[in-house]
Amino acid sequence: MKHAAKKMSRIKDDSLYGLLSSYKTNYTYVQILVSAADDSVVAQLTDNPKNFQAISPEKFRNYRILRRLEIGTPRIFLKYLVPKNLVAVMGPMLELNIPADKVVITDSFKKDGIYSIETTLKYKLKIIQGIRKILNMNPQKKYEILEKYLSVDQE
Repeated sequence: MKHAAKKMSRIKDDSLYGLLSSYKTNYTYVQILVSAADDSVVAQLTDNPKNFQAISPEKFRNYRILRRLEIGTPRIFLKYLVPKNLVAVMGPMLELNIPADKVVITDSFKKDGIYSIETTLKYKLKIIQGIRKILNMNPQKKYEILEKYLSVDQE
């Protein structure tokens, strides 16, 4: 009887969640900072929320972190994907609808583990909408991004 139980556990799960299950340790954490004094909005992505504390406090002294309710999402993380996956597939602007000349992108992922997109307060709503779209991504879209990321590595 034990032999049959072992055989049953080895059945391959081809459902979407079964395919994503090998990436269940991958997360992307998001933080949006707003400063009226500096006329600036910063969206930061990392794979470890501890990295947000490593940022110099002097640089973001005038900033306030938006809560998840202000962003309009039930959570501030994305399962199954790391920021590297998102940036490689969606591009450095993460498909945010903002003019490229109005954005400052800081890719200090290798140094600090944080990827940041900074723009003026004028584009605050577009940043929030873009981040909300990323955070509320359905599992099918997550799998497509993973597939594209992995296929680029193989070529």
